[in-house]
Formats: sequence, structure tokens, C-alpha cells
Amino acid sequence: MIRHLFCNIFAELNAIFRDPGVLIIMVGAVVFYSFVYPLPYSSEVLKQVPLSIVDYDRSALSRQLVRMTDASELLRVVFRDPDMETARRKIQAGKSSGILVIPDGFEKQVLQGRKTTVSAYVDATYFLVYRQAMTGLVTTARTLSAGIEVSRFKAAGWSHEKALTDRSPLNLISRSLFNSHMGYATYIVPAVLLLLLQQTMLIGIGMLSGTRREHLQEKKAVIPLQGGPLVRILGRTIACVALYLVHIYFFYAVVYQIWDFPLRAGFLDMFVFLLPFLLSVVLLGQFLATFFKSRESSIIMIVWSSMIAVLVSGFSWPVETMPHWIRAVSMLLPSTWGISGGLRMAQMGASFSHVMNEWFCMWGLSLFYLVLAWICTRVLAKVPEKESLTS
Repeated sequence: MIRHLFCNIFAELNAIFRDPGVLIIMVGAVVFYSFVYPLPYSSEVLKQVPLSIVDYDRSALSRQLVRMTDASELLRVVFRDPDMETARRKIQAGKSSGILVIPDGFEKQVLQGRKTTVSAYVDATYFLVYRQAMTGLVTTARTLSAGIEVSRFKAAGWSHEKALTDRSPLNLISRSLFNSHMGYATYIVPAVLLLLLQQTMLIGIGMLSGTRREHLQEKKAVIPLQGGPLVRILGRTIACVALYLVHIYFFYAVVYQIWDFPLRAGFLDMFVFLLPFLLSVVLLGQFLATFFKSRESSIIMIVWSSMIAVLVSGFSWPVETMPHWIRAVSMLLPSTWGISGGLRMAQMGASFSHVMNEWFCMWGLSLFYLVLAWICTRVLAKVPEKESLTS
């Protein structure tokens, strides 16, 4: 049995590295996307959102507000338009993303101690732009308002310190936990990398199985897998897990360092946690592969399911808002548990005891898919050679 197991491991690795299509998916795609996918988010935080200014007041105070707006790291004043219609056309043309309107009589009302308002219009079709622009505008307006109130207090004879205290008796100190830059890349890329491991492995296993089935049907030469169904399943599992453990090390030792993603867990802890993740993915792939009649079938089906896996994994669609039946289905995917626990360990610094639920669930999935793969290999596979794993 041991001899057959090692023969199957080497046969599977040989099949992976001698098949250009499988090699591109299981090695090339993992390396390629780990560098390419983060590129659009490399700046982490969106800055310098272009704005149009419509200043109907044209006073010293309104010009000060414009200068403060332009000085914000989140905003950039690119146009000073005479009216709203002109500014609106700039947004429609994609030349600006928002409009700040300063009403006539702005400075006069402020000097009279009366309440006045400025209006902000921001393109909300791109949520990141909307959030950054509104944050910058609100911060600028509040800063100017605070300065005006402090000046009034000082004019009444108050000291500078007392004026500041009375203007803001309660100071809020905020800290961004686990994503200090509030960056989009830090939020989305680590989860996508784990999903990338799952999807490429499923596609690769399906392609290998489909190729073997095609060769057997066409009576082409193929390296036979030895032993019974269980030995064959274990041989393929060990081969794929060994390859993807290298990918995991590559992610955390290279990709995380290049893109400066937070890593608050040790390599050994991540390996131990993600081992059942890889096992469950490989065994799921071997179960699904029994239904693929050709190598192209796996590509079509797995790629189609990638978006579903992203949605139900829980990092983009909160699990609290999912219908119960969708949440139940998501629990059958290894990525659901792997992403949940993996992110908590790598980014939040959770100890292993905090992710034991996810870890045991992935071991449960491994056992579940091992049984299914064994049954389907024996019962559902319809190929001339009964001893083929996924035939």
C-alpha cells in the first residue's frame, strides 16, 4: 500500500508538471494573480478626488474654505465654475467627482452670527469616491466652523485654551484596528488569495481527471494509478496539498511583504490552520471531478462558481444578512471557513484557540468529501479502467 501511495503521488505530480494547461492553472495563475490582482488597489486609500467649486459669494471667507478644501489630502479642486449647470456637466463628462456650492451671503451670515450652509454634491455611483469626498468635505467644513467659533470666543475675551475647550469639550480619539490605513487592498486581497487557492485547485483537479478519462476512452498512453480507490485518492491529495503548501508560504512570505499586508500570525500557525482547508478543497475537487466528462467541463463549472464563492464567503456579504439557506450552503465550501479563520489569524492576530471552530469544521468537510469521493470513484465513475481515480 505504501509503495502504491508513493507511486500515485509521483504520478500525480508528474501529470501536473507535464500538462501545460494544468501547470498554468495550478502554478502560473496563482503566481500571476497574486501580483496582478492587488495592482488596482496598490495606493490603498483613494486620495485627491477631483472637485468643482461653485462660489456664489466670492468673499474672503469663501476663498478660505476653497483653499482648505484644496489642501485636504482627500480632495483636489480642479474647476471653479460660475454655476451649477456647468459643474454638473463636468461630472457627467467624468472630469470631476463632486461639487461644493458656497451660497451668496455666506461670509455676511457668518459675521452676523447666523447659521449658514454649504452644499456638497458627490457622485455616489462609485462608493469609494463618495466616501472619500464626503469625508474630506465634512472635515473641512467642521474645521472652518470650529475656527470661526474659537475666534468668536477669543474676541469675547476668552483665552485661547478656554476657547478651544468650550468649543470642543469632548475629544474623540479614533483608532482603525487591523487595517490602520483603512485600505481597500488590505480588506479584499487577502481573502481573494485564499479563494484563488481553492478555485485553481478545483479547476486543476478537474482538468487532470477529465484528461485521464479522455485518454482512457481514446486508448492513449496514460500513467496508471495504483492500488484501490482510497490509495489513489490519498495519493492525489498528498501531491496537491504539498504543491499548495508552497503557494501558502509564497503568499505570506512574499506577497504579503511586497504589498505590506498585515501578518500577525506565524508561518507555522497559518500552515497548521490551512492544512485542513487544502485537504477539504482537494477532496471536494476529487468528488466533483467524477462528474466532469472532459477537461473543459471543470473550467466552465468552477469559473462560473467563483463569484458565488466570493459572495457566500462572508467577507463581502455579511453573514448576518444572508438568508439561512444560503448560509447553510456556504458552510459546505472550504473557503467559507478558511477565509473566516485565516483572516482573523493573519490580520487580527487571533490565537489558534479563537479559530478552533473553523479548523474543526474544515476537518469535518475533509472527512465528508473523502467519503463522497470514495463512493463516487467506486460507483459513479464509468470508464473502461475501473481503477482510475476520477474515471
